[in-house]
Amino acid sequence: MRRLLRTYLPVLLLLLVALLVPVGVVAVWADREVEDTGRYVETMAPLADNPDVQRAVAERLTSETMKKIDLGPFQDGTERLLGEAARSFTGTDAYRTAWNTVNRVTHDAFRDALAAPRGSGDTVSVDLAPVTEELKQQLAADGVPLAGSIPVVHTDIVLVRTDQLDTWRTAHRFLAPAGRWLPPLVLALAALAVLLAVPGRRLHTLAFAGLALTAGALLLALALTITHDVALSHLTAETGAPAAEALYSTVTSPLRSTAWAAGAAGLALAALTWAARWVAGRRGGGGSTGAAGHGSRERAGHAGRGGEEHAGRG
Repeated sequence: MRRLLRTYLPVLLLLLVALLVPVGVVAVWADREVEDTGRYVETMAPLADNPDVQRAVAERLTSETMKKIDLGPFQDGTERLLGEAARSFTGTDAYRTAWNTVNRVTHDAFRDALAAPRGSGDTVSVDLAPVTEELKQQLAADGVPLAGSIPVVHTDIVLVRTDQLDTWRTAHRFLAPAGRWLPPLVLALAALAVLLAVPGRRLHTLAFAGLALTAGALLLALALTITHDVALSHLTAETGAPAAEALYSTVTSPLRSTAWAAGAAGLALAALTWAARWVAGRRGGGGSTGAAGHGSRERAGHAGRGGEEHAGRG
């Protein structure tokens, strides 16, 4: 019975490791990216230079600002001028500063939405007023007529609209703290599987622990692929499909990077372990051959001495 447990219990533990690896990676991501404002802003900063995002921001700024302005016959010309200015503005350092400010506000909005009680709404939005203010100052500095009369309106872009926000809240309440203890637990389970293995098969079990790590990483990569379209459907059409794609790719890039790193580490562990077993087997085989040869020589020597003694008696 004991040998049976030591044979099958490590297998069950390694299966559990494979299942917990993707959960652990997501938990670490939730703890570091969702809870850490500075890290989130750093992750999102490259999107400021993404052409699709720049186009979406410029169009949104222009349309929302023009809703607050009534210039009669000059309306269309002003809208074209403002649109060109907005597109030009998205390539400036002032825009990048405003973008980081907006993302800081966005991160706070996400955290507030996830920390809110169940039933507190189904949207997460961000206010573009800081970007509008920066644009207004840039136009005024460039001497654009009527730039000072542009109202700084609180323009909300709805980032996420989903009826699953309560589910996200529940998941976040579990995942954020789990990011601190789940990875050590996964490593402990893998180590326990190796220790419980039948003596003589521990290297074999260690190799399969590496493969379990790789399998878990592949499960996470598969989950990201499957949820791609579902996640994009929750990003509102207001940002446009290309901008939504860029946003999703940027937000999930730490998950993908960690998945590939974990998978590579697991494969490396398995390969090194099997290489160690192969080297040990070669050395053991060489020793056995040497011992066999030594025994044969001893037997031949004894036979020779026996023949000489027999001849002497004859």
